[in-house]
Amino acid sequence: MIILAADTSGKTLSLALAREGELLAEYSLALGYKHSVTFQPAVADLLDRTGLSVKEVDLFAVASGPGSFTGIRIGLAAVKAMAYAVGAKTLGISSLRALARSAGPWPGLVLPLLDARGGRAYSGLYRQGHSLIDEIPRDGEALLSAIAPQLEEGEAILVAGDGSPVIREQAENLGSRLVFAPPSASFIRGAAIVELAMEDLSSGCRPLHPFELEARYGLASSAQRAREGDRV
Repeated sequence: MIILAADTSGKTLSLALAREGELLAEYSLALGYKHSVTFQPAVADLLDRTGLSVKEVDLFAVASGPGSFTGIRIGLAAVKAMAYAVGAKTLGISSLRALARSAGPWPGLVLPLLDARGGRAYSGLYRQGHSLIDEIPRDGEALLSAIAPQLEEGEAILVAGDGSPVIREQAENLGSRLVFAPPSASFIRGAAIVELAMEDLSSGCRPLHPFELEARYGLASSAQRAREGDRV
């Protein structure tokens, strides 16, 4: 099986190509929110360098959110179009789950945080790959309340992602437990999406027809919140 993985949910565009679970190539562009102009050329270059055609791709795996509304829409629209054109299947992977995996192996808790603006971050909490809290936007106090019941004695928390300022506000309450991942481990890697897609398939997860693939926004858009009177 050939898998093409993609993430456009944040500032970094990440792609990866794998055959039978073996990584063939990985591509990351930290150029900001320019995915509408960089995505297709990057995919074409990745396929060209590996000597593969998009027609050979069996599964398109994509980080389906939460994250940038526009970025998610760009990625999902492109993946749906490519998969439909070649008769391939798709699979959506939580952006927070992919970020936690991208941060690398860690013996304690992994706290992936993606900026949700307004002093909040899309947040998850993982231990050995297992999700411990709902993946929703939280401010610092709500995040601390969600983390506290999950902490084991002496356990450290690896924090990754551009939403980390939210938890920094609570640093005095968590003391030396917080460890902040370096920039190189604070963005979603295409290789991580490949790994998670393979794990999901192995556990019986059904790959989707392109039209079944849906975004996980996790929060109403700013325009919708304004209409509803929530300007936070």
